[in-house]
This record gives sequence, structure tokens and C-alpha cells, in this order.
Amino acid sequence: MRLVVTLFMLTLISGCTAMVLGGGQGGSYPAGAGSQTTTVTSSDAAITARIREQYAANTTVGAFNLGIRTHSGSVTLTGTVRSHVTREQAGRIAAATSGVKAVNNQITVSN
Repeated sequence: MRLVVTLFMLTLISGCTAMVLGGGQGGSYPAGAGSQTTTVTSSDAAITARIREQYAANTTVGAFNLGIRTHSGSVTLTGTVRSHVTREQAGRIAAATSGVKAVNNQITVSN
């Protein structure tokens, strides 16, 4: 089942490559961010893809639909999980991912 989810996520991500290379990453950039180079954008997309892949392979974190935005190596995580342990685990996975410079964990915990 994990393999199916991972393959689905990779297919979904690869289908969004044109949008990502065009600068759209599901979020907005601060003023002046339009000068971001294609190389940085591609690198950010690769970081996001690696994090999503690791989340899909993780039985705890993979059960939640979490938002991941990457800008110049800084990752912002959003969404809702059921425990603080899951929130922290999602942050640790993102921080340990190659290319990540900083993690802003905005995931909320619902009871």
C-alpha cells in the first residue's frame, strides 16, 4: 500500500513540474521574489518532493494531508494533526531532508 501511495504522490508531483518551474508553488512570495531563478525554484520543488515522499512512507505522518511550501530552502509546514508527537515528527522529517535550511512548523494539533 505504501508503494502505491508513494507512486501516486510521485506521479502527482511530476505532473505539477511545469507549474512549479513557472514559479507557482501553492503559495505567494513576498514583494521582489519574482527574481527567484529557475534553478532555485527547481531545487525548492525537489525539496518539497523529497519531503512528501518521506511523509508518504511514514505511517504516522503520511496519514495526514499536510501543506509544504519551500522558498530558497526554507520550508513552511501547514495542516492539522491529532498529536504533538506527529507534529514534531513532521518537523524533524522536514529538517532532516537534504537541502532544507530552515523549517517553520505551523502545523496545528486538533483534539
